[in-house]
Amino acid sequence: MVRIKISLGIVAAIIVLSVFGIFLLDHKTDRIIELLDETRSYSDEDNNEKAIESVEKLMNEWEKYHTYASIFVRNDKITNVETSMSRLKPLIEKDNDELNAEFENARSCLEWIIESEIPKWSNIM
Repeated sequence: MVRIKISLGIVAAIIVLSVFGIFLLDHKTDRIIELLDETRSYSDEDNNEKAIESVEKLMNEWEKYHTYASIFVRNDKITNVETSMSRLKPLIEKDNDELNAEFENARSCLEWIIESEIPKWSNIM
């Protein structure tokens, strides 16, 4: 009987940690998207100094997010976002017209992470 109680306790702990991890991943992804939108708005206003400051803050948050998300998300999904994130600062500095495409790509990849990792009936069945 003791083994059954211990097993149920372990299963309950795994479920609680998984649910907590999903909500934390969703919150952290929303934060990265907010910083991405902030950087994009500075870039659209042609305020390169603020955009560079914002992209540096975004990259710092991205490093924290990358470490956390790699626990829950497959590496290929994170790599897609990483590629776009790494191109943002050089594109802002050179005022390249591909910048908006990179913003959109990073945003859509981040939204795909949440869409595919949070359990929904369409993801389960």
